[in-house]
Amino acid sequence: MASLRNFINVITNDNRLYTAEDIGNMTSKEFASNEKAINYQMTNLGIPRESELTGNPDVVYVHAYTRDDGTEVKAHYRSKPDGVGSNNYKMDGVATGGASNVDNFNIENSEIKNIDSTSMKLTNFSQLETSNPFAKFNAEKNANRPDARELMNIALSGFENLPEHPEFNVFQPEAVEYVNNQLNIQNSKGLSIPKDWHGVIYDKNSGFSKRLSNSPELRTQIMSKYDKKSKKFTTNQIGIGFSEDKNLNYSIGHGTILNPRIENGEFKGILFDKYDYNLHIKEYLKTPEVTFYNNVMAVMQYTPFAKNYYVIIPIKFGVQNNNEKNSQSFI
Repeated sequence: MASLRNFINVITNDNRLYTAEDIGNMTSKEFASNEKAINYQMTNLGIPRESELTGNPDVVYVHAYTRDDGTEVKAHYRSKPDGVGSNNYKMDGVATGGASNVDNFNIENSEIKNIDSTSMKLTNFSQLETSNPFAKFNAEKNANRPDARELMNIALSGFENLPEHPEFNVFQPEAVEYVNNQLNIQNSKGLSIPKDWHGVIYDKNSGFSKRLSNSPELRTQIMSKYDKKSKKFTTNQIGIGFSEDKNLNYSIGHGTILNPRIENGEFKGILFDKYDYNLHIKEYLKTPEVTFYNNVMAVMQYTPFAKNYYVIIPIKFGVQNNNEKNSQSFI
């Protein structure tokens, strides 16, 4: 059998692997809908048995789960690609059926959240923070700001030998056009992603997503754009900023909420941000130290020593009425 790593099925444009057991358990309708993809895999890779994939370092097991729209996805295996860590899946199960909006895009409903975390290493930037002077400075200054520290380390890693992480996925620059189109930001001034950028997409159950979703500052800014009369948001792009929470201020600072909506008493949306820096010469940012820190990174982003990238983080929180428990009252 050919190597299981780096396999992409051109019929479905994803890295799903069909096993003999998968095919044997399919109904006639399921087989008919997957027949072309199965035939492509059979011709170009072969059909392995589950026993051949268990513990195989070139694949990852995805547990069964239910998408937000109620669709049940059976447990299955996926091929691992080379590149930035083995968690770097190329458009893992991306939008099918020509999806045109973020509801169907594989960010919020991403299958990466179902990767068995026991097979993945927790991100450890200790080597980077020991060998890189600026990473060491970052570790000291952001010791109590975990997300700010992590985002800076990702930039300083240059996306080379980036440690594996159970809470985020990395998209290669080849995905930029797709992401721009799916997020509907391809022509948005200040939002459109440059073609050579990587992307870091956090899982909706990640600690970063939860810290953001639980931020009163974030919630208030989002819901200020909600019109109670029409029960709709007045814009599909909500600019937000953080000043009260230092961790969020230093990590995100200012970002944009995309595709805001309320479904069944829950707010759902995407926080999108570009991890880049503007050079400040004539004015200070809070303190001279912060200004110096910013300007060093502003210069470094044009060198091989640091990389700009975009960040996508799912946001979700309750917005029920006053008499509902465990949620914040906005509507």
